[in-house]
Amino acid sequence: MGKKILLGFAVFLAAFAVYYRAGGIKDNTDLPFADDAAVKGKWRSVDFVKSPELFKPGVKTWKPDLFLKGLTFLDGGKMFEAWLNWTNGYVINKEDGTAATYAIREIGGRQYLFFQWKTPEYTIFRKPPWYYVLERGAYTGDGSDILKDDIKLPFVDDPAVTGTWTSVDFVREPGDFRAGRRDWKGDLFLKELVFLPGGKCPNGWLTWTKGVVMHHGNSTASKYEIKKLDGAEYMFFEWKSGDYTIRHRKPLYYVLRKTSQLRADNIDLPFADDPRVVGKWASVDFVEDPDQFNPANRVWNGELYLKELVFLPGGKSDKPWWTWTKGVVMHRGDHTASKYEIKKIDGADYMFFEWKSGDYVFRGAKPFYYVLKRK
Repeated sequence: MGKKILLGFAVFLAAFAVYYRAGGIKDNTDLPFADDAAVKGKWRSVDFVKSPELFKPGVKTWKPDLFLKGLTFLDGGKMFEAWLNWTNGYVINKEDGTAATYAIREIGGRQYLFFQWKTPEYTIFRKPPWYYVLERGAYTGDGSDILKDDIKLPFVDDPAVTGTWTSVDFVREPGDFRAGRRDWKGDLFLKELVFLPGGKCPNGWLTWTKGVVMHHGNSTASKYEIKKLDGAEYMFFEWKSGDYTIRHRKPLYYVLRKTSQLRADNIDLPFADDPRVVGKWASVDFVEDPDQFNPANRVWNGELYLKELVFLPGGKSDKPWWTWTKGVVMHRGDHTASKYEIKKIDGADYMFFEWKSGDYVFRGAKPFYYVLKRK
């Protein structure tokens, strides 16, 4: 008997998988736009009913929390909910393949919107959709009450945070994290955070002070906490996305592991002349190792970011942040000292120049080399 039940369940799962892959019900979502002035504006959810006839104003029949807080219909078929659009009588979700009907009714002198809620219950299991009932008015998360944190916080240093932190998980609470086991199954949107000295970050919109990261575009102040687990340093970082700023939901947490300290070379080197280097050098290739270079076959297929280097007498260059001494170019902004070597190949002078980018400074990577030819 048990085997028959298991076999029957297995057949059901197989049939469900085939049906699911086939896509289930797919509505026609390629509907032309037709205007409906009556629907434009904000509508807040007040009930969730099996059919419109069951709705009674002032009486909420659905006892749990209403998942859909509201809908905002904008001009031209757009909606505040960016994944939706509308035309007269329909709300369209192209991603889910649904065209849900809506109808406006006046009851007791008030306007109500009856909106089909087409979930997988409809698209996969073919069950008739229930209806959200919405009344005209603002709702939490409609964009009119966006949260903004105080981001004008004084700088307090935190030497422990400087360096590069790489995302390893995304959790509801810091206590949910277990080192060596990933809780979040999807792709991690935030890849890394880099903290520079003095409260700065490489991108212009993030700054930090001890315990807090400020986002100057979203006006959010996200707390962070560093913990040592199994010999490694982990950061628990509040993720204040639109779910926090628009929908007022409690932020979840990115978990990041410290992967490297910041590198800062000694750039206070005494000047030693090198008459051979003075002049202009044009980039011709970008290689992992100087031995890879062949004048007849370019290794790097993309565009060369560094176009040229200009060495002026006395250790100067055409850029105020670059100076040089024999065998080394110093970058005052990045605090890097990059070695260079000049070789004569097939009768021409070539320079092999260490490219100490963010991969070297922030992530501890070995620098590649620009190959430049004397102009």
